Amino acid sequence: MLSAENVLHARLATTKFAEGYEQSDVDDLLDRVVATLRAVESGQPSAVTVTADDVGDARFQVTRFREGYAQGPVDDLLQDVVTTLQAHGAVTALPVPVAAPPGGGTTVPGLVPERQGWWRRVFGA
Repeated sequence: MLSAENVLHARLATTKFAEGYEQSDVDDLLDRVVATLRAVESGQPSAVTVTADDVGDARFQVTRFREGYAQGPVDDLLQDVVTTLQAHGAVTALPVPVAAPPGGGTTVPGLVPERQGWWRRVFGA
């Protein structure tokens, strides 16, 4: 199980050329995770700000050709966070079904569908 300090001091690999996750999106979620773990560790479950379901359902903007967190290490850390929160009983929300993205296809956990420019939305190319 992870502690708040483990998450706070986790070193996540970065990437520039492969697809990564937007660092600010990941950092914001991890800040909420640290606050939640500190609340649970101090015996104040009313201060829980994020549940295991919230972490499992998290989606991040994808980075390409600019610095972002490598996806594998982030996904591994978040899986450990989900396991830790479940062990602490911080599961309060029911799973939300994921709708198919516009135009069909499937969703990938942790990813936000790519934004389409006006040309692609109008002409579909």
